[in-house]
Amino acid sequence: MGGVLIDLDVKRSLAAFAALVNRPCTMDNAPTSVSELVTADGLLGGHTSQLIDRYQIGAVTTDQFVSAILAQCKPGTTRQQIIDAWFAMLLGIRDEKKALLRQLIEQGTNIYVLSNINDLHVEWTMTHCPELKQANRLFFSNEIGISKPDPRCYELVINETGIKPEETIYIDDLLPNIEAGRPFGFQCLHAVDDSWMETIKQRA
Repeated sequence: MGGVLIDLDVKRSLAAFAALVNRPCTMDNAPTSVSELVTADGLLGGHTSQLIDRYQIGAVTTDQFVSAILAQCKPGTTRQQIIDAWFAMLLGIRDEKKALLRQLIEQGTNIYVLSNINDLHVEWTMTHCPELKQANRLFFSNEIGISKPDPRCYELVINETGIKPEETIYIDDLLPNIEAGRPFGFQCLHAVDDSWMETIKQRA
């Protein structure tokens, strides 16, 4: 979902967090990490932040997540500032992607979302990206207790939806997730840019 349908700008969150811990940076020179708790790679799903990884599978509550970051922030920092910084990376779904979703749904295409996500980002997404509610099924890591690229994610989706991987196009922005999906027989598209949209339009 994030990085494919929902546009992300991790530097926005890193810059916001850096300001809360009083580490100067600009939007063009955001740090690769604010601390070992919040890293750029971790925000992008690269599994370099244990706190983020645990939050993504529901092993850490939102209160515990915010408290852990708050403990490293300068005095006077509020919980809402941390939440706002966490949301800053989320840019929403562009109109052309909304149009493609509508087209696919109108044509009767089955759409399933498998996303590494957390409670706060689910809340934001359901409020700001209501189009995703039209998907056949949403599989969120914080609800199923496992995250990509764990093979159990793909097994769960296959078993609960009955889809045939060889007839299913799987799109992900992270190569490790794509590689984890290949053994199941999915037709994989690595979304390094928006070219995946043209591929889908041609096959629709």
